[in-house]
Amino acid sequence: MKTWKDAWFIFRKDLRADRLYLIWNVVFMVYSGVMISFLFQSGEKAAVERLLTPMADFMALMLIPMIGFYFSRRSFSYIKEDSYTQMLLYYRTLPIPSRTIMRSRLIQLVTAVVFNGVIFFTALYTMLYFMGEEIAGVQYISFALTWMGYALAMNGPFIFLELMTKGRTYLWMTFVFMFVVGILAFVISWFNGSLLDFTLNQSGRFGLLSPVMWGCLAGGALLLFLFSRITFRQLGRRDLAR
Repeated sequence: MKTWKDAWFIFRKDLRADRLYLIWNVVFMVYSGVMISFLFQSGEKAAVERLLTPMADFMALMLIPMIGFYFSRRSFSYIKEDSYTQMLLYYRTLPIPSRTIMRSRLIQLVTAVVFNGVIFFTALYTMLYFMGEEIAGVQYISFALTWMGYALAMNGPFIFLELMTKGRTYLWMTFVFMFVVGILAFVISWFNGSLLDFTLNQSGRFGLLSPVMWGCLAGGALLLFLFSRITFRQLGRRDLAR
């Protein structure tokens, strides 16, 4: 229990220190939701039946994982200052155990997914509504939870890179992620598919019983757990001087 209490203390301390960055956080989430909404193709078919552009899939695959963290001075300076490594060096001098650091990061992830997810998906739904798209409430909730599961899955590897690599390595791996996502979106579009269209259809067909939604949530939680275990086991052995 003390470890969780200390983790909550670190999380609240970081949040208070970077509370002004939350403004940019909210702005970015609203902007992302609005931007993706404009990538829905207009046409005669209903939104649940239409094909979406590969760019929409690409933007969703790239941007939605970002709901898993808050903007902060540390996240803006990780390349120039290697701020995450400096944070770990500081925690080791206190000393703060690796378990507390991991739990603090997981608390940040869960609260960020809820906070940012509500903002992002509300902005997206609002824009689609004003664009004349009629999506049932239950269908949209299922759709949002499906993509939140994806965000959990992707944040497992991101947390590993954040805590286990230098800032420049983290940057290059982000570029690799963007490249892979771009190829994936193109291949799916080549075969006349769309991830957004598929998840929206499944949510409309099954609602909160959607197997895709539950699969994404379960798979995301499992992948997050596995990467968290790997990160925790290696965190205490990481050589922060290199």
